[in-house]
Amino acid sequence: MQRVLGVIIVLGSWCLGYAQTYSLLLAQKVQQVTEVNQQLLDYENFGPKPTGSLELELVNDWLVSYYTDLGYTVSLDSFKVGSLLTSNIIIEKHGKDTTQWVVIGAHYDSVVDSYGANDNGTGVVATMQIARLIRDIPTQLSVRIINFGAEELGLLGSEHYVANTLSASDSIAVMFNLDQLGGTKSADNSKIVCERDEGNRIAQNDLPSARKTDTLAHIFTQYTHLKPVLGPAFSTDYMPFEERGYTITGLYQESDYNAFYHSSSDRLFNMDTEATKEVIKGTVAASIYFARPLVADTEQDLITLVPNPARNFVRVIVTDYTEVNYVITNALGQQVAKGLTTVGEPIPIHVCGDGLYTVSIYTTDDVFINASKLIIAR
Repeated sequence: MQRVLGVIIVLGSWCLGYAQTYSLLLAQKVQQVTEVNQQLLDYENFGPKPTGSLELELVNDWLVSYYTDLGYTVSLDSFKVGSLLTSNIIIEKHGKDTTQWVVIGAHYDSVVDSYGANDNGTGVVATMQIARLIRDIPTQLSVRIINFGAEELGLLGSEHYVANTLSASDSIAVMFNLDQLGGTKSADNSKIVCERDEGNRIAQNDLPSARKTDTLAHIFTQYTHLKPVLGPAFSTDYMPFEERGYTITGLYQESDYNAFYHSSSDRLFNMDTEATKEVIKGTVAASIYFARPLVADTEQDLITLVPNPARNFVRVIVTDYTEVNYVITNALGQQVAKGLTTVGEPIPIHVCGDGLYTVSIYTTDDVFINASKLIIAR
């Protein structure tokens, strides 16, 4: 569903002072986001997927099979659109508290004639990755992933769900919606829009939505190379939740996709797939964080960067290793330095300008250990 964005507020250095602690668990999980391009291509190859089509039924079967193979029990929340039958696809991961839920939504239909790789294959693949990577993590809150049907006909799947299926006893901590996450090929895809409730039907939603969205934005600065910007929530599957008083947040691409939107050109080859993967990494980190993981980060696996902030050099401290490979990337995801270092020895960073960087650490066999943020300030 197309959104008309209002004034976007670029997030600045306030993120650096946010209280949230960098988590080894989340850093490791985002590194396990894999097969994004193949899953997007698989979704695209079903062809256009309008409500009531055989192609949409095949996508439904594909998703049910995928979730079932992961060990989930799949529920089909069926409803009619005129004479056409379609379904919301629902899976649940129970946390310690089975009355409080993080709802993660992404519609799986497309408009007529559109392959829907971006709108909304990207959201679908994000839910697939989240389902795989969160399933074995003990969490305080329970997680419900929903692939909504008939979004393109007017948010009919999410409207049906909140009106007819959602239990009155369920408390929703946040509804996190994923719609059109793909960057546009050859465009500047260094930013991602984090959407918050701004004066829609229920005014009391605005403040809790702003807080959740601020958290979402900060997670993107910590675990991806993307720069978050704020935009208003508008015209997708979180709106029926907002209208019933629930807290919402969501993601939407920042670059202009109008040349391919809702057309047969909405194909993988018109997307920036590296930027898309970064967004999906952020969705994984945010989903786990919102669910409040009960797994403590293990100290022996943590890395320390000293000093941090740094000026001309930085040392990597990693328990149980004497030599490691390092890769330093800037806020745009561009690699600025790499090499082999002895643990504790200074790594020169004079080629890097002031700013926020990510230092990823690997074994000498290139097995990922961990990553951490580095501030360079002179």
